[in-house]
Amino acid sequence: MKRGILLLAFLVAITIAGGVITSGLTLEIPVIRQASSPDASVFEATPEQANLLTIWIGFVLFNLVGAGVTIMVLFWLGNREVARANAMPSRAQQTSLPETSADAS
Repeated sequence: MKRGILLLAFLVAITIAGGVITSGLTLEIPVIRQASSPDASVFEATPEQANLLTIWIGFVLFNLVGAGVTIMVLFWLGNREVARANAMPSRAQQTSLPETSADAS
C-alpha cells in the first residue's frame, strides 16, 4: 500500500514538472499580450472560438465517461463469469468415483 502511494506521488510530481516545463514558466513570467484582432491573440477568443472550445471539451468529456462506463461493464461481466466458474466443481471432482469396500481389499 505504501509503495503504491509513493509511486502515485512520483507520477503526479513528474506530471506537474512536465506541465511547468511545457508551459514555459521556468523561462519567463507569462504576460498578457494585446492585439488588435482576437484571432491573433492567444489570450482572447471570439464568440465562435469560445463555442467551438466548449463543444470540443463537452465532446471529449462525454467520450471519456462513455469509455469508462464501457470498460467498467466489461470488467464487471468478466468478474461475474470468473466467479461463476470458480463456484462450479472442477472436472477432477466430477469424474472421481467414490471408493467401495471391494476396491480397498
